[in-house]
Amino acid sequence: MKKIFLLLITFLFVSCASVKISSFKNPDVDISKYKKIIVYANINDIEYRKTLEADITAAFKKESIDAVASIDIISPVKKYTQEEIKKIYIDNKIDSILTVAIIDVKTETVYVPPTNITNYNTQIVNGVVVSTPYTTTTGGYSSSYSKTTFEIILKDLKTGETAFKATANSEGSGLSNFDGISMSLAREIVLEYIDLSKTEAPKEPETNKSENEENTIHQNY
Repeated sequence: MKKIFLLLITFLFVSCASVKISSFKNPDVDISKYKKIIVYANINDIEYRKTLEADITAAFKKESIDAVASIDIISPVKKYTQEEIKKIYIDNKIDSILTVAIIDVKTETVYVPPTNITNYNTQIVNGVVVSTPYTTTTGGYSSSYSKTTFEIILKDLKTGETAFKATANSEGSGLSNFDGISMSLAREIVLEYIDLSKTEAPKEPETNKSENEENTIHQNY
């Protein structure tokens, strides 16, 4: 993880970054039922973690979905028992957790071959049109771009079931900062969440609903 994060610092600063996300939804889980999501960025760097959690939380709230950044209610420097974590979830009425982790960072280089283009400079000399050819060259250089892969998992805190799992790839070239990538990733995660929420899960039989109801919130943090 430390090695990956060092690569992140080196390569993740890209401009014109694009984020593409793919996901699978658990057909037995109704995502639309969740009332409040806790967002946890599994990143060692505190500043990057704050940025990503804040951006995802803000993106959720922009769509009127209640969410809270984990770092705002769970200290990263304190060790908690399972019961303490459970109490925090209950006190804040949290029923699901969205975890985002960096699983791969790499850079790739593409060579742009040179291309010669012939142009003509036309002018009139002593009443005669004279065209003088000249050549310009483009390409002949290497262009590098970075690619960062994120894993996103949404879990039900009551049952411990995975509601959906996604992979997002961010890539681009140039020089920028983590803020742009974080905001793009946050936007794509929330759009994916909304899209998956439209797919209804199978309804439980009314006779078994009360029998199967669980009272234990699982440890997912």
